[in-house]
Amino acid sequence: MTAFITYLAGYGALVAWFKWVDVYHAHFATAGLLVVAYNAFRVLFIFYLFWIVHAAGALLLRAIASNTRQSIGTLEHLALSFFAGAGVWHIALLGLGYLDLYTVPVAVAVTLPFVALSLPDVRDAFGQLHRNIAAWRSLDGLTLAGTALISVFAGMLIMVKGLYPGGGHDYFTHYFYFYQTVIDKAGIWPNEVWYHYYYSKGAGLYFLAMLLTDPLAPQLVTSCFMAAAALVIFLLGRRFAPEGAWPWVGVATFLAAYIYTPMWGQFEKLHELNTCFIIAILWGAANTIERSGTRAWLTWATATILTIIAAVIVNTTAAIFLGAVFAALALWYLVRAQSQCSIVCLGFAGITGTILASILTLNFFTTGLFLDQGIQLLWPFTNVEKLNRWGVLPEILMLQWGRMGLVKESVPLSFKFVRFLIQSARLDLLAPLFVGGLIVALAAIRARTHIGARGMLTGSSHAATLSAASLTFIALAFVTGRAQPVSFFRYASFMVPITIVASIALLMLPIAGAPSWLRHTLRDRRTPPVALAVTLLAIFAAASQRARLFDTVLPRAWHFGIGTYSIDTAYTLQTGWPDKPWGAIYPGARGAFEIAGPRIPIWSMHVTSYCMLPDCRIEGANSFKIGAGWDRLMFGTPEQGREVLQSVGIDHFLFSRELPVHDYLPLSPLLRPDNIARYLGVRWTDGVTSLLTWVGPDTVALDPAWLAEYRRAVEQSPTVQGLPYADMQTIFARLNATPHPWRPFKLPWESR
Repeated sequence: MTAFITYLAGYGALVAWFKWVDVYHAHFATAGLLVVAYNAFRVLFIFYLFWIVHAAGALLLRAIASNTRQSIGTLEHLALSFFAGAGVWHIALLGLGYLDLYTVPVAVAVTLPFVALSLPDVRDAFGQLHRNIAAWRSLDGLTLAGTALISVFAGMLIMVKGLYPGGGHDYFTHYFYFYQTVIDKAGIWPNEVWYHYYYSKGAGLYFLAMLLTDPLAPQLVTSCFMAAAALVIFLLGRRFAPEGAWPWVGVATFLAAYIYTPMWGQFEKLHELNTCFIIAILWGAANTIERSGTRAWLTWATATILTIIAAVIVNTTAAIFLGAVFAALALWYLVRAQSQCSIVCLGFAGITGTILASILTLNFFTTGLFLDQGIQLLWPFTNVEKLNRWGVLPEILMLQWGRMGLVKESVPLSFKFVRFLIQSARLDLLAPLFVGGLIVALAAIRARTHIGARGMLTGSSHAATLSAASLTFIALAFVTGRAQPVSFFRYASFMVPITIVASIALLMLPIAGAPSWLRHTLRDRRTPPVALAVTLLAIFAAASQRARLFDTVLPRAWHFGIGTYSIDTAYTLQTGWPDKPWGAIYPGARGAFEIAGPRIPIWSMHVTSYCMLPDCRIEGANSFKIGAGWDRLMFGTPEQGREVLQSVGIDHFLFSRELPVHDYLPLSPLLRPDNIARYLGVRWTDGVTSLLTWVGPDTVALDPAWLAEYRRAVEQSPTVQGLPYADMQTIFARLNATPHPWRPFKLPWESR
């Protein structure tokens, strides 16, 4: 009873700390011991979150099969229950989101029972850990060194990605604002950060964690899932290499690869959550196939299905990849006359497709559009009237126009595509492991051919699953990735664990009859640590601006961890694109926020005028909608434009002389260089950045020098010059001359 009370009290103290001390809102610029305590409580939250998620899965799996743990093993049960629980939670949280129940009391009420239910599993886990620690005395030095190295990598990763406030350009401009808007509105219905509804509404555990802690919670959730994914990688590695250190090499490589990842691997976004789900699904599916016909089959199948559901809810486009993988596997087993395995794979494919269809249908009935991806194909089936009522029709039209341009600028089928494929699969980082595996594979093929052997890979269902995943990735890169190379590269981070495990699988191919030096090398217990060392060098060498890992990234993470930096300082000292001294808090945006006030929208004409201060809201074109009056703003009179903006609460505008303009509003009659001074004045300026608002007694007139700078910036703006202004005007003229409800029609650029 004492342990139970202490465990529950710890969770209560955790939530109370975040709600009453509230470091994020009340002490954003405070450094010192308060930040140390803050980080300690955040790590404690990761611990509790793991067991909250695990408890939901364990409870369900026990209900299905009471002997689950005995039939699948302790570590397998730990990972399987966690990912099954992730499915349960994401289904429930999606429902709560549509019921507008994202509130702190609800978050506490739904998690507290699972905290209580998790205690027996926590006690068992700590008992097992104690036994392992006691056994360390009998372990050799190489094993202890490997364990210590993994601990160091895990600690570095949690400090750099889990605790240090980060996120990158996309997160600072729209991801964060969508998350925050969901919390502010207590629900996931379509909002002003419009297109994230299609991508991020299913991030239920992010929202739950933000309610329980603060807006920096997404990176804690991802850290929790990365720990579970590392366990899955270990189990997959052990499946291919039951003896030796290769499973530990896989885990160490996985953790190390994520410590410093310029341009990708940001824990605040959903890409890495997707990575964790996909490797867990491949693992679960392979074990389901392998155990078809056994008592454990139902447990594995249930957990895998729940993980698939979670993956598609969190990341709808993951269904395309997963569906193709399962379809390929079904065909493979059908050709091999293994009908039962083929049916299992068809079942997974069918479930994936069903969840995808459900999400797309939900999207259509709530917004009028199935998905913004593939808009060129989906436009004829779009409910234009509903999109117009939501106020995002102009954004959808410009998205369709922009995607056509992307198709024309696809990565050509040349060496550039090969390099793109290599980088997307992270083979540049993991080359030593993968190349070593290829050498062994070639030797195995040669040896088998020589002796006429037909031996199968150890763990054939796992090998088949990894092969199907790899081939599907190549196909997707060819079909869709070439048109959006930067986005696909970031999205394809799910290939990191796949490539690692596939490399271990290749290294473990049976090579009887191969050269003796190769067989001796693979049996040598020193080979795994040497391979790890070489791979770590490759990871470091492949990173751009690699010196930053030691002179910038790690030192700053350490300073924040020990409280030398405040959250404010940590956000200001960001690394990556754009490499500016202000990081995620632009000085001009800071000054403008102090004048405009909390939660007041400030429309910025720049995409890099970040403002990650609490309750600072910098909005901009494309990511944020203006509303149904967009055409009156862009093509009507200046007075009509002012009326539209005022009706949606946009009364403040940010312009900086040192930043390029990435906004199309200067094309509107209201904000054109010739007209802007008649309607807007300077509310505040630091000499470089100006906060504009409607002309009145508290504004200063725009002088000729300011107008000259503004005109220059507008004329040099690719966004302004590239907007299909005349085409958009033609489209809305036709729509406004058409009775409601509006319907799709052929757009001007479709015939060019």
